[in-house]
Amino acid sequence: MRLKVLAGLMAAAMLAPASAHALPAGPASQTALADEPRIAPTPTARPVTAANGTVRAGLLGLDPVVGEKDRYRDALIAFYEDRDFQPVWISDGALTPAARETIARLRDAASDGLDPAGYRIVERDLETGPHPTAPDLAAEEISLSRAVMAFARDAQSGRIDPVRVSRLVTLEPLVPDAVVSLKRVASATDPAGALDAFNPPHPQFQALKAKLAEIRDTSLERLQPVPAGRNLRLGATDPRVGLLRQRLGATLHRGSDVSVYDAEMVEAVKAFQAEHGLRADGIIGPNTLAVLNRGLGGDPETGILVNMERWRWMPRELGATSVFVNIPAYKVRILREGTVAYEGRVIVGKPQNPTPIFTDEIEHIVVNPYWNVPYSIASKEMLSSIQKNPSGYFAKRGYEAVYKGKVVNPASVNWSPAALRNVRIRQKPGRGNALGNIKFMFPNKHAVYLHDTPSRNLFSRQVRALSHGCVRVDQPLDFADALLAEEQHWNAAQLKKLIGGGERYLNLDRHIPVHLAYFTEWVDDDGALVHFSDIYGHDRRLAKLLDAAD
Repeated sequence: MRLKVLAGLMAAAMLAPASAHALPAGPASQTALADEPRIAPTPTARPVTAANGTVRAGLLGLDPVVGEKDRYRDALIAFYEDRDFQPVWISDGALTPAARETIARLRDAASDGLDPAGYRIVERDLETGPHPTAPDLAAEEISLSRAVMAFARDAQSGRIDPVRVSRLVTLEPLVPDAVVSLKRVASATDPAGALDAFNPPHPQFQALKAKLAEIRDTSLERLQPVPAGRNLRLGATDPRVGLLRQRLGATLHRGSDVSVYDAEMVEAVKAFQAEHGLRADGIIGPNTLAVLNRGLGGDPETGILVNMERWRWMPRELGATSVFVNIPAYKVRILREGTVAYEGRVIVGKPQNPTPIFTDEIEHIVVNPYWNVPYSIASKEMLSSIQKNPSGYFAKRGYEAVYKGKVVNPASVNWSPAALRNVRIRQKPGRGNALGNIKFMFPNKHAVYLHDTPSRNLFSRQVRALSHGCVRVDQPLDFADALLAEEQHWNAAQLKKLIGGGERYLNLDRHIPVHLAYFTEWVDDDGALVHFSDIYGHDRRLAKLLDAAD
């Protein structure tokens, strides 16, 4: 209905001579949206006539009920006002070559992990069909412009607001300006390329896009996951051994039973475990089975689509030097000019205490930090024990009670739930401090950070969702050395000399972007799709939201 209203009101402009509709020549930038391309009216553009005034009035007077629901209404008005309501996609009653290229690229939106149904065009056979009316031409013109705006928004910033997945997902996608987006595509010498440029530029997004195409190619043979079952040790007989033997390329001697877990299988499994950082004991247990089945079973296409959406939420530029924590992988990397300068293990939040997902900047490092106990931990996990013996509890753990900035005797405090709002509990620096010897600070509303820990044994576990939300780093001094590589005043050796003294704050010369991210599908250096467990259930929730948006 809205398009018909627009069509009738734009009739005069749509029937203008082709010479008045020519696009400006010259290449158009397809990257930085801050540089707004302009499609200036051509020298032959008509002055504002009574007909053009009617078009303007029609655009501004769209049905208010429909218009309020159309997020692109005002942008369409602004775009066509700027060009005196002259069409951009139709000339001499036919689609321009640029329009045809644009339509073809929008039809291919599924390859980007998007739904082509969201970018439908009101199409008519303008060449061989009945002579098009002005409303027909206007409907096609406006629908194509609206589709370009919608694709640009979805491709760059995603279809789902991140906070709808969880209140702890506080990424802020860069939403492109609708008018600027349309101008960029309309003025491009390669409109299909201009549309493609709205997609995330990150190599992982492009790799996932390629994997999506592979999975949709039904001619490819798909590996089957190995079913769960009892642990497999030398000498065991199990029908799953045949599948395992095929997957790992283990030799089967003539006359041997394919279902027997023999010495050749044990050696093949040991080699696989060693390659993937597992304990090389030759036993097929839950951890080894989980790694074997990464990316298999379930619906791999949905997993890829969910993770492609997440890349649209990330900053377009991660930073020349940046810290990247992939929570489901329990891994931290320092990236420098796209190259991995450091990689290490981390411990992340428990499912009931998830690590938040957001981007910030590391501003300073604290050596010999105090641990200021969060109210949630103090009230839920400590208060009942404190009430039994305040002095003993605090002395044994190196805690202090702080009231109005001063350390007070814990025995002098009436330890009620209300008291915890006024009395702060902190742990003194030292060997037993929960933060270890060093923490890396990026002040944020979630009050989380990266830090050391005295619990070194926990890093040997395969599943490391064990913290209250902060990220614990396995080798904090090695991490610091890589982080400070471009700093003039500090390095890991100097930090090490400070350990054991009082609390020290060290400001960085340059703030370093840090990304706490959540990617369960990852393409590794060998081109294999690796799956990580959805430890917080974010995949499931996001998949439902995307299904509802289709």
